This record gives sequence, C-alpha cells and structure tokens, in this order.
Amino acid sequence: MRSHGRSKVLFGTNYPMIAPAKALEDLDSLGLDDAAKALFLGGNAERVFKL
Repeated sequence: MRSHGRSKVLFGTNYPMIAPAKALEDLDSLGLDDAAKALFLGGNAERVFKL
C-alpha cells in the first residue's frame, strides 16, 4: 500500500466480529502517508463504486 497497492486496497472489517474502531487501532503502525491512508479509508471505494 505504500506504492502500487495504494490504489487497489479498500478498508473493511469483519463486522460484527471486529468493530471498525478496533480494526483501525493499528492503522498508524502501517507507516502509510496521508494520501495512502485517505485512499485506503475511502478514496478507493469512491472511485471503484463511483460514489
């Protein structure tokens, strides 16, 4: 997700087994820049699903 994958990965959870807040707890440990985080958390879904 730091290079080629940044536009290919969507955020998701196994809700209700894993709540979104729990899934996001270690997001910062991935070492992503702000642009990659924005794509992962919504930008890619907006593009793919034409939202």
